[in-house]
Amino acid sequence: MKSLNLNSIWMIAALAAASLWPATSYAQAETAPEAYKSAGTAPMTSPTPAKPDYRGTFTLSQRAQCAGHKLEPGKYVLMVKTVGENKMVTLEREGGEVVLTVKRAIQHTEPGQSAVLLRHGPGPGSRTLEAVYCEVLNMMFYLDESGHDKPLDKMFAGVKRVPMSKPD
Repeated sequence: MKSLNLNSIWMIAALAAASLWPATSYAQAETAPEAYKSAGTAPMTSPTPAKPDYRGTFTLSQRAQCAGHKLEPGKYVLMVKTVGENKMVTLEREGGEVVLTVKRAIQHTEPGQSAVLLRHGPGPGSRTLEAVYCEVLNMMFYLDESGHDKPLDKMFAGVKRVPMSKPD
């Protein structure tokens, strides 16, 4: 018990002594940055927004989910963009947006109208926005494949194509 009290006293003394030393600060670097120039630096530029590779609209008639996001019924604007090496899909509705990373993209072999693929599942009564087909790009972009993870979902789940059109 005596050594515990002695250890506590030493720790408090060490913390008190450490608090007396000032921390190194370079506040002038913010008020006069010219004096602190260093080689190999450049001013920050804002990234230019990526131009959409595809833009279309579709209407959900019922609630769905996609990659953990809840999608309410209504009219959506869908944009496919290339950001670096990745494809991103943005869904806009009433001022809000959901940005999704494409999990898998494949070249589509059969031509058809651009559409969103809704799968029944996971579970009864729910829907998953699984993929997007873009006629212009002739590509299928898979966003969420959780709608057929469970054995019953694999047996009974169907896929519904919701057609897309060019925005107004």
